[in-house]
Amino acid sequence: MTIADRIQSLRKSKGMSQEELADAVGVSRQAVSKWESEQATPDIDKVLIMSEVFGVTTDYILKGIEPVKTEEHKTMGDVVDQKILTKENGTRAKKILKWVLIGVGALVAIDLISMLIFFLVNGFPT
Repeated sequence: MTIADRIQSLRKSKGMSQEELADAVGVSRQAVSKWESEQATPDIDKVLIMSEVFGVTTDYILKGIEPVKTEEHKTMGDVVDQKILTKENGTRAKKILKWVLIGVGALVAIDLISMLIFFLVNGFPT
């Protein structure tokens, strides 16, 4: 499919006439006709405007490259958000953290008590 074919196909899929596309892009109807009949090619600024009018990328108009669907290609951040940072895992992590902090607090308390007993039995260093 050529640029001319893509422009014509996009225009027709939007239900636009050549005149309507010409008005939207800021050219004459004859210019649109020449683009669609491969007698001329649009300037890059006109391609930019058409991409907005048709809701497609300039790559699609110029080269026929379809945009990649974002659902098909997930980043590592997306996977982490969906699989690891779930509400359930967050609740589980909070419970684990609570018990770890209780355990560390208990060890510190035992250490302080044993140190206090040591100093009471042996006296404080001078």
